[in-house]
Amino acid sequence: MKPAPDLPINDLDVDHFLDRQRIGWHHIRVIALLILVMLIDSYDIFIVGAILPFLASDMGVKPQAFTSIFILQQLALLIGTFFIGPISDRFGRRRTLLVCTTCFTLLSFATTQATTPAMLIAIRCIASLFFASVIPNAIALSSEIAPQRLRAGIVSLVFCGFTGGHFIEAFVQAYTLEHFGWQSAFWVGGGLGLMILALLYFYLPESIRFRARRDPADPRIGSALLAMDPGLNINAQTRFILQDPVADTGRTSVSALFTKSRIAPTLLLWLAFLTSFIVNHLVGSWNTTVLHDMAGLSMQHLAAGLSCSTIAGIMGTATSGFVMDRFGARNVVPIFFLGGALAIGSLGYIDLGGADFLLASALSGYFINSGLAAINALGALIYPSSMRATGVAWAAGAGRAGGMLGPAIGGVMLGLHSSVATIYLVTAMPLVIAALAIMFIRRSTY
Repeated sequence: MKPAPDLPINDLDVDHFLDRQRIGWHHIRVIALLILVMLIDSYDIFIVGAILPFLASDMGVKPQAFTSIFILQQLALLIGTFFIGPISDRFGRRRTLLVCTTCFTLLSFATTQATTPAMLIAIRCIASLFFASVIPNAIALSSEIAPQRLRAGIVSLVFCGFTGGHFIEAFVQAYTLEHFGWQSAFWVGGGLGLMILALLYFYLPESIRFRARRDPADPRIGSALLAMDPGLNINAQTRFILQDPVADTGRTSVSALFTKSRIAPTLLLWLAFLTSFIVNHLVGSWNTTVLHDMAGLSMQHLAAGLSCSTIAGIMGTATSGFVMDRFGARNVVPIFFLGGALAIGSLGYIDLGGADFLLASALSGYFINSGLAAINALGALIYPSSMRATGVAWAAGAGRAGGMLGPAIGGVMLGLHSSVATIYLVTAMPLVIAALAIMFIRRSTY
């Protein structure tokens, strides 16, 4: 660990203080809360794909008629992502999360009243503007509480929530849809959203690094630091500073993404997000339709496969960052994506009605979710605090563009009556590109 620089007696280096802390109750509380908000965000983003056969039947249309909802939802996520990073870097991670979680929770309840595809699409698009806030703010906040030596690992733990949201989908698929209709999925989402919102309001703190960047004399920083280390020697005159090389360049957080030293890693990170999100959202949008309507799997067997994928995905997500911290992103992230490509491509050639399907689902869940968590953690490592939420948000914006392409590609393949094998082979290809993109990011960047 680098020693703290010589500072005036009333200055305290917040970066150095936080980087030397052991993991304690403060870290555990924030990680747990961010996992919960990531969980409900993931559930809300992907739930339409999980309930699509019931939704289409109730509204009297073919599943392909909902291709537009997946594309427009991702477009709204993309638009929201471009705005949310700068907003968060200006007004704070906590405040942004609270406002956006309130809005999309209320809109989940509103979705239950939709009676036509057009109403459903309109409500979901508005909600998606607020869904976009969760990933960049959760990653920024978790990385800013973390010691440098554990930063990727803690971000990957938080990302478990995004993977874990599929557990709720599996529960809804198996137990509520047939008895209570597709509306039950949004009652579940809204109810859980309200409970999580209350926990965030009462227990989620603001980022100390964010406060120090905004106001070095903010007394709330001292209170937060004393809660972590009661023996800390500070007083009313103490200024809390950051060793942040970007803070004094005069650039906006967006323009700083494209400085000479950052443009190549920024674009390569965007390419990895773009291609991996193509796969993630193609599978999330059409997997139930392909396996239920084309391959004839029961909803219960589908739910079992989704559960296996989710359990394995949580295991991969939880460990991927720590593996990155130990062996380096360029050495492990390409393996995650290539493993995911092999697993998802195999679905067209195995016995989908047996144990092979459960194994392939588990492997695809492990590798794909490990890769997604890893590139989010990599974004937190590449960008410093003053531009971290913007850097991660704009990378996620590239992912949202992939999120639009994925459902569109799936809709085209269904319209062409492609075979199950063809659909999954095409789905696997972007993961190979993601692996190559990470390999070309210079090690010195992070």
